Amino acid sequence: VEFLTEERDGKKNHFIQGVFLKSEHTNKNGRMYPFKTLRREVAKYDENFIQKGRALGELGHPDGPSINLDRVSHKIESLREDGTNFVGRAKILDTPMGNIVKNLIDEGASLGVSSRGLGTLKEKNGINEVQHQYVL
Repeated sequence: VEFLTEERDGKKNHFIQGVFLKSEHTNKNGRMYPFKTLRREVAKYDENFIQKGRALGELGHPDGPSINLDRVSHKIESLREDGTNFVGRAKILDTPMGNIVKNLIDEGASLGVSSRGLGTLKEKNGINEVQHQYVL
């Protein structure tokens, strides 16, 4: 993920962009997301959240699927397919948590992106494969 600062009309806006979701590879949590499942869910997420300006994200890695508005740090502006990955762009918001993210970036901290979803897993050869009923 890379961090960008853009200035427009004297106001600086901060963004993160890069690979937000990977399919067909085992991630750090030992999970593998099938491409077909992620493609379907990204299309739904784009229609229901990104295009409606509701694709908010939080600082940290919460346990549940609900967004805690007091922890919102960014808004996803785009998410597109790139091979078996999905590349995103998110604006860092001017919220308390967004300002923490901006300061961390300014200080050279390395941050990542993690998705949230609900579904079941099936172990195959030591890998937890996310099943088709997964919801992003």
